[in-house]
Amino acid sequence: MAFLQRMKIVAVLAVVASLGVSACSSDGSATSSEPGKPRVAIVLGGRANDGGFSQAGADAVTALQKEGLLNGQIRDSVTSSADADRVLGQYAAEGYDLVIGWGIGFADQVFRAGTQFPDTHFVATGGLDILGKATKNVETWTYDAQQLGYLTGYLAGLAQLSPVGVVDGEQQPFILAQWDGFAQGLKAANPTAALLPPIYTGSFEDASKAGQATTGQVSAGAKLIATNAEGYSTGVAAAAKSANVATIGMSAVTSEAAKAVNIGRVHTDMTPILREWISRLTKKTFGAKGTTSTIANHSLVATDIAHGPAPALPPDVETRLADLAQQLQAGTVTITPWKPGK
Repeated sequence: MAFLQRMKIVAVLAVVASLGVSACSSDGSATSSEPGKPRVAIVLGGRANDGGFSQAGADAVTALQKEGLLNGQIRDSVTSSADADRVLGQYAAEGYDLVIGWGIGFADQVFRAGTQFPDTHFVATGGLDILGKATKNVETWTYDAQQLGYLTGYLAGLAQLSPVGVVDGEQQPFILAQWDGFAQGLKAANPTAALLPPIYTGSFEDASKAGQATTGQVSAGAKLIATNAEGYSTGVAAAAKSANVATIGMSAVTSEAAKAVNIGRVHTDMTPILREWISRLTKKTFGAKGTTSTIANHSLVATDIAHGPAPALPPDVETRLADLAQQLQAGTVTITPWKPGK
């Protein structure tokens, strides 16, 4: 999903797949250059191969570079405010056409860079409140956490496993909205399913706490653990595998244990959104706009769906999910809005 980059500072730089000439800049990060194409840099709060939010941003840059639409650079594991200021400013000073601050903690730094470099285009990410903060050269982005949760819950309901337990990190508003949507989707697909009270460990990184929380949900009777693709995911996967319980919400690349127990997730596909940003750059219409990833714009999609012997998902699960997406878009299926304190 979603803004979840609470990665420890690691000196790791992801190498971008290149169609053009590749070289290394002085800081060791991978670069590519092909004349006439927009230069796009994305600054990640986590690892480019984390299987979650950070990778969603990195994969979009890589995909459009392969299509020949841009020259890209990916910088990952930037978590401190000072480093974000420095890296964003560096790319702007080097003449990049679009600099994306891919992390909820980067918003202030992106807007600051936008003021300092008015001729550079930027993207800032955040919650719903960020949409109205777009400026002449800074566009904003968020995702519909409730829709992501609803699709995940619907997939969980199709597995016909109950009770369902939730394990997550911090009780951020968008996380609470996600699990509210999850509860609605679960009931829509399986009205008899029981949902246990969520357990929040307070950390998006602590795998040990997540494992303990998973064991707690299993002890309470959970037959399916719902979670997110986060730093703590390995702990959830290991505990679920040990208890022979399925999970949903993790990436298939989380661990070998996750491959064995996870039945699917809803992925934020940023490729169509980035394509729109590049189109507006080309047309010189970029700026003063907020964008939300939703089912309707094909930026929230089900993926990593397992068809193994246990648990048995319906063979037509992809068709059912596609039908649900159309119904949500058409308004024949609605999601009750989440409200703080609900």
